[in-house]
Amino acid sequence: MTLAPGRADTKISIRGVTKAFQARGAGRPFTALDRIDLDIRGGEFLTLVGPSGCGKSTLLDLVAGLTTPTSGQIVIDGTPVTGPGLDRGIVFQQYALFPWRTAAGNVEFGLEAKGVARRERAELARHHLALVGLTGFEDRYPHELSGGMRQRVAIARSLAFDPDVLLMDEPFAALDAQTRESLQEELLRIWERTGKTIVFITHGIDEAVYLGQRVAVMTSRPGRIKEVVAVAFDSREGDLRADRRFGEYRHHIWTTLRDEVAAARREEATPVG
Repeated sequence: MTLAPGRADTKISIRGVTKAFQARGAGRPFTALDRIDLDIRGGEFLTLVGPSGCGKSTLLDLVAGLTTPTSGQIVIDGTPVTGPGLDRGIVFQQYALFPWRTAAGNVEFGLEAKGVARRERAELARHHLALVGLTGFEDRYPHELSGGMRQRVAIARSLAFDPDVLLMDEPFAALDAQTRESLQEELLRIWERTGKTIVFITHGIDEAVYLGQRVAVMTSRPGRIKEVVAVAFDSREGDLRADRRFGEYRHHIWTTLRDEVAAARREEATPVG
């Protein structure tokens, strides 16, 4: 089934997407996502927020092609998503680095699978480690790097094979506040430099407003898109979080989320099935 296309500048079109799972011991499936409609423009930085268990990661997995919708369709550049592809890079909260490989070796891993020649792999690894601020750390192993540095390696690895779309599932959640803010700035710099389309999941409203051109707010389970908030500042110079409009966006999104968070807490106390 082919569903109606989105706008002409749409990179990712999500139409009527529902995802149901059969829970262990439950008599019937439970619905994680229900009729999701969302268009993401090419080169856009979209952040996605919602209460715990609302299906944010499930939606990202569907866009990545790691799983398939129960109904509906996801289309990227006019082609339905039927599985993983090199047009999409994924960065998870866990660094998922190979401990026996150096930083450069980890970045080169996907390039090896792609059949890139050794010399070109090395050059691309150096370039992308420099892009994330890790020049001089190419030969370090993961255990020799801080948490923030390991996450930089993971980002470099996802960027190295030049995907059009970067999917990020709470990549900074496990980091301390200072490292998280530093990597937020680094990610914005990379996005502005590369023009990638980024879909970024976060629990933090401040992070969503700081990073996103638009913030998609999800309901409690089953997850739906409750509202998409366009975020615009006159300038990104100085301390953006001190900007009056930053506080206004944050308040609006929290107000939109508050009832959903309460509903999610009630849902957690209710057995599935």
